[in-house]
Amino acid sequence: MKIKKLIYGLLGAGGVLVACDKIEEGYMSSNIYYVTDPFTVEQGLTTYSEALELDNSTGPVNVELLDIRNVETGKTEEAWYSESEITFWKEKINSETDTTWEQVAAKYSMQPYPTFQVNPVGGRLEFSEGTLNVPVGEYEIDIKVSNVKETRVIRNACTIILTESSSFIKEGTYDLWNSSNSGTRPNPVVTYKELKGDDLEAFKSKLAAAGGEYNEDYGYMILKVLDHYGEAFDWTPNTGANSGGEIRQRQSDLGSYEKRSPWQKMYYTSDAMIAPFPMAPFPLINAPTSTDDLSYYRIIPSATTKGVDIWLRFSWFIQRKGVFEITYQLKGADDTGVVQRVKK
Repeated sequence: MKIKKLIYGLLGAGGVLVACDKIEEGYMSSNIYYVTDPFTVEQGLTTYSEALELDNSTGPVNVELLDIRNVETGKTEEAWYSESEITFWKEKINSETDTTWEQVAAKYSMQPYPTFQVNPVGGRLEFSEGTLNVPVGEYEIDIKVSNVKETRVIRNACTIILTESSSFIKEGTYDLWNSSNSGTRPNPVVTYKELKGDDLEAFKSKLAAAGGEYNEDYGYMILKVLDHYGEAFDWTPNTGANSGGEIRQRQSDLGSYEKRSPWQKMYYTSDAMIAPFPMAPFPLINAPTSTDDLSYYRIIPSATTKGVDIWLRFSWFIQRKGVFEITYQLKGADDTGVVQRVKK
C-alpha cells in the first residue's frame, strides 16, 4: 500500500512539473481545430463561427484560407470567393424626423463585401448575405495557421453545411384578446412561407389590384389574420369616420407596422395587409411614440361573434428580402375560445 502511494505521489509530482513547464515562444500545437464542426449556415443570414481552438499554441497567429471545396464534387466552389453589396450605416435613423425613404437612404451606403472569409486573427469563419448566391451543400475548407516560428497547413479544417434559409422570420411576441372578455383565450397558430413560382405571380396580380406595383428590388410582408374556421378578416379601409376595415391599428400612442415604416405606403386587401420594404430587416425602427418593438392592431367588435375588440400584437422581424406570407389563425381550444368572423 505504501509503495502504491509513493508511485501515485511521484506521478502526481511529475504531472505538476509537466504542467508548470513554460510553453516555448512560437510553439504550435498539432491539435488546432474548430469546436463546432460541422458548422451550419443558412443562406442569406450573416453568421459567425467561434475562433479556432489553438490548444496552447502561442500567439499571435495568422490564419489564411487556402481552399473551400464542394464535398460531393471535390472541386473548389468559386461562388464562395465572390462579393455582394452589403448595407453599411453611416448614422442612426431618427424615427421622429426620418419620415421619407430619401432621408433614410442618405444614412447608408451599399459596399462590396466578401461572401465568406476567414478572419486572419483567430480564424473565425465569417459569412455574409452573399451566401444566397452559393449553392446549398456541404463544403470543406483548408487553412494555413502561422505564428512567429511555425506554419501549419490544416486540411479539412472544418465542414460547412450551407442550407436553404428557413429563418427569414425572427419571431417575437404575439398576443391577443381583450381584458374585458371572459372565456378561454384562443391559441394562435402561426405559419410562414416564402412565395415563389405561381404563388409569386399571383401575389403580383393581387398587389396590382390593390393599387401597388411590384418592385423586384423590394421585399414584401403579407400579413393575414384568420378566424377559427380559416376565414380571413378584411383589412380594406372603409369610408366611415372611424376609418379602417375589420382590422385596425390600436390607439395613437402604440406602435404599428405603418408607424414603423412611415416612408412606405401599405396596401390593404380583403384578406391581407401588404407591407413593402426597400431593405431588410423589416421593420427598421420602432414607432416614435412607442417604447417597445410591438405592432398593435384590433379586430373590431362587429367583425366577430364575440362582439368585443380582439387585440392583436406582433413583433416579427423579416431578416432578408423576399416575398413572405405570415398567416395568423385564432384557433379556439374550446367553444368559449372560438373566434368566428361575421360574414357580410
